[in-house]
Amino acid sequence: MKIWKKTKEFPEGKFLVVRRDGSVPHWPQFVLGARDPAAPAALLAYAQEAERFGYDPEYCQSIRELAGDFVDYWSIHGDGDPDAPPHRKDDPDVLAAMRGEPEPRAIVVRCDQRNTPKGAMEK
Repeated sequence: MKIWKKTKEFPEGKFLVVRRDGSVPHWPQFVLGARDPAAPAALLAYAQEAERFGYDPEYCQSIRELAGDFVDYWSIHGDGDPDAPPHRKDDPDVLAAMRGEPEPRAIVVRCDQRNTPKGAMEK
């Protein structure tokens, strides 16, 4: 399956990215998760490229540290399923926010159920 953002069925993408002030960035973004074994390499490549662009060295080092945190988390919790098709019920208000619909939306945010198996969340 393609990344969701590049499909006809899910052009709004897989994740809603929200800033701390509640606003949603209008530019494309890509969320990495620690259960994706490819993510640490992506973070390390990003840190290297950021260094080349002259970003703050502390920023670059903190990205490398985050890559290590991802490895640690993955070693305990195992693989996720970053290339899996949808397996959760969509919230229509979240989808509306992701699509940039102009109506003001109030969405409910629920804490993740940690690494509960997908089927167990629906019981």
